[in-house]
Amino acid sequence: MKNINRIIKEEYIKFLKENYDDDDYAYDYFEQEDEIKQNIFHDFLNNNNPTFTKHVPWKVIPFPRLKKIWEDYIRYGIVRDTKGLNMIANIMINNTIKINVFTTLAGHTPSNPEYDFNENIGYWVNGQINCLFNKPFDKNQLEIPFDNPKWGYKEPEDKSPCDTTVHPYAQEFFNENYQEGMSVEEFRKLFHEKMMNNFFDYYMEDPEHKMGGFMSDYGLTPLLTLVGQLYRETEPEKELVIIDKMLNVVHQRSDIANWFVQGGSRALSQLSGYQGGEEDSAISGSYHMSNY
Repeated sequence: MKNINRIIKEEYIKFLKENYDDDDYAYDYFEQEDEIKQNIFHDFLNNNNPTFTKHVPWKVIPFPRLKKIWEDYIRYGIVRDTKGLNMIANIMINNTIKINVFTTLAGHTPSNPEYDFNENIGYWVNGQINCLFNKPFDKNQLEIPFDNPKWGYKEPEDKSPCDTTVHPYAQEFFNENYQEGMSVEEFRKLFHEKMMNNFFDYYMEDPEHKMGGFMSDYGLTPLLTLVGQLYRETEPEKELVIIDKMLNVVHQRSDIANWFVQGGSRALSQLSGYQGGEEDSAISGSYHMSNY
């Protein structure tokens, strides 16, 4: 069941799209970013392994298809594989947005990610806590205040309804970390901190390149600028030029290039159109960060 904040956000997006020009891409971008962000949290919380140590799913551009499209364009001046170009454009857009989301969640931008953590990880933790403290107990396992047995069994502190299933990981963490006399709020804080550590230490980690996860302050502004241009463009040949500019940005850093293209910077250096070790392209021209 959707909570009230999620409903409000969806209605706000709908209002913006109905009251602004269709060629203003900002609201389409906001909607896609929000969807990607929710998919990230959903995958972490609901599709994880039993120990909450899986890595984020990540798709990159197959280099042979990229190379063929670029070579065709240089030879003929047109894009023959428009389906392949659409696939490449979608990966460039999605991965740029993902990097922006992770960078924001990591606190590397002025935005405050606390709301998103509370609405997702916090919401999940609260549901687990409610069930851990309110699920039916075997009376033989309930604590009896032996200093005065007439008081009867000790009742759970949290009376919120249990409307989910206790995750085995939550149950194991409870069994290993709950101590006698610990309040519900104390345990909630402990479990929430553990889940946040799982999110940062494991889920945001790049398993192939230990560079602090899929987040970057380098090149993000020009990539987002070019994503805006790509959103607005409909002609394949012009889309290809914009994508080529984006590849010029990521080509400068091997870790970021690996997040977009199979083979990373080394593969991009082989791409027809790049002029040896120079920072330019026969397709989109010279690359300068100040251009963006």
